[in-house]
Amino acid sequence: MQIPQIRLHQTYAQIGLRNSPPVQEIEQKPADQTIKQVPATMTIERKPSHLDIDQEQLWNELNFKSNSVFSEDMAAFAKQEALEAVAEKAQEGDQFAAIEKKNDAIQSVVSANANPGPAEFNIGFIPSYGSVKIHFTPSELTIDWKQGGAEIETHQNRPIHNYTPGKTEVYLRQMQNLQIDFVGGNVDNMS
Repeated sequence: MQIPQIRLHQTYAQIGLRNSPPVQEIEQKPADQTIKQVPATMTIERKPSHLDIDQEQLWNELNFKSNSVFSEDMAAFAKQEALEAVAEKAQEGDQFAAIEKKNDAIQSVVSANANPGPAEFNIGFIPSYGSVKIHFTPSELTIDWKQGGAEIETHQNRPIHNYTPGKTEVYLRQMQNLQIDFVGGNVDNMS
């Protein structure tokens, strides 16, 4: 006799996951920067040097005199000569006036005029030392400067951030199933 059997065939349910990853986009623009260079300024003031050379005494000593100096010298020389001549004549007059002293005034005056003394002589250097006068004023240099610099302006840009979150979706990939089969003949309850 064949025993009937019950066969069960079961399929389990299966779930599936659909995963979409998150998307993140970051864009960073560089900072905007402007730099302005302020130049240094420098001013230079220069006073030139000055040289004065006075050769008037040199030329006068070499007898290359100007008309005005020559006229003044001649006038002074003539005045001095005139004063000396007056003094000499006054002295001679005093000698002649002193006849009462019984000295021979005429003979002494004549012999002094006939036999003058030796001329004065001295070694002279022409031109003399220091006859050229030199005066020098050195140049003056004044430097003034101001330091420049840099003007820097910076503007930072914020990052651009786009974010799309990811998703996980659960779905039923396979449906559960239970199959029941009866195998093995018919069961007869008749007896």
